Amino acid sequence: MTDTPRPAMSQLRSRGFSLFEFAVVVIVVGLLTSLLLYRLHSYQVEARQVAVQQLVGTLRTALSVRSAQLSVAKREHELHRIIDENPMSWLVELPANYLGEYYSPEGAALPDDSWYFDRGKKELVYIQSKVKSFPRQELTLLRFKVEFNDLTLHEGKTSGLPAGNKGVVLDQVTEEIVVN
Repeated sequence: MTDTPRPAMSQLRSRGFSLFEFAVVVIVVGLLTSLLLYRLHSYQVEARQVAVQQLVGTLRTALSVRSAQLSVAKREHELHRIIDENPMSWLVELPANYLGEYYSPEGAALPDDSWYFDRGKKELVYIQSKVKSFPRQELTLLRFKVEFNDLTLHEGKTSGLPAGNKGVVLDQVTEEIVVN
């Protein structure tokens, strides 16, 4: 029987990872994972902001169409009724995160990233995600309201105004931060 020569100890170690090398790989993978999760979170926040802007733009377009319909039909005196309406009723399909109509609800009792219409204040409200900071939680409410873009129209005096100044607009009236 012939003895096969055994490799030296230094040759055995070069075939695998040392504990130090493994720790470095784990740290690098952990840092890359945390960076990826941070970027994904920022993309989610941006996507929500774009969705809010898109819905507001859609509602403004629907308001313009509704106002133009009344103007063409020579029923501009009915514009004051639009102010009392829920802007979501102008849409063909309601957004999935629309909760409905409420009379002055507590924003903290409703889910984040959702819309509701406040019947008492006649405002469309968007509840932004809660920013979790120790030891309190903050909630941001974006409030939108249909208003006349010229006060003289509300008072019934429409003569002498350029056509672009007559009508109603959907404007953001406040951004309210509620601390729970």
